[in-house]
Amino acid sequence: MKKTGYILFVLIALVFTIAHAFENSLISTISKTIPLIILIFLVPRKSIYNKLIILGFVFSLAGDVLLMETVDKFIYGLVAFLIAHVFYILAFLKKDNKAELLSSIPFYIYGVVFFWFLRTSLGEMAIPVAVYMLIITTMLWRSFVQRNVGTAEKWALWGAVLFTLSDSMIAISKFYEPFYLASTFIMLTYWGGQFLIYWSTLYKNEN
Repeated sequence: MKKTGYILFVLIALVFTIAHAFENSLISTISKTIPLIILIFLVPRKSIYNKLIILGFVFSLAGDVLLMETVDKFIYGLVAFLIAHVFYILAFLKKDNKAELLSSIPFYIYGVVFFWFLRTSLGEMAIPVAVYMLIITTMLWRSFVQRNVGTAEKWALWGAVLFTLSDSMIAISKFYEPFYLASTFIMLTYWGGQFLIYWSTLYKNEN
């Protein structure tokens, strides 16, 4: 079952990439949501951590739909992904809830510098983007804090890194300047990040 799911995950991601490159909106729209749906069904329902990750996937899926060109509800998509990151934060706190405030400094510096870079292009979206960046930066930080608990936690960290990279590229493309193959890089890092977070649910976990 898992092997079939992984093959479908890769194939559908490839279909989306090709369809998007050839500007086939029907196929790209249909295929965009399928990889995450596959992951939702593959996550073992064995722990609170896994269930929190599933909820993160569900809200990420809602965000995918809301950000589609055919739907184009950016602010609602932003809220859906924000909620997804809150569930990821809660999941990572289940692994390691130590404060480790000093370790947060580099992550929040990144968030502040990145927001400062975009600030003149944000307009009325400045506050929503600032709130979102605060949450995703916290998600990335908490993934870093829990990284040494075990092998699974290291996969979750790299998944969070790719997810943050994907969102950073979305912000640059939307608010600063679109770049070549932006959508392809955004989706590949996004799916890669979600898959690595999914991979962290496969290890024995009592939390």
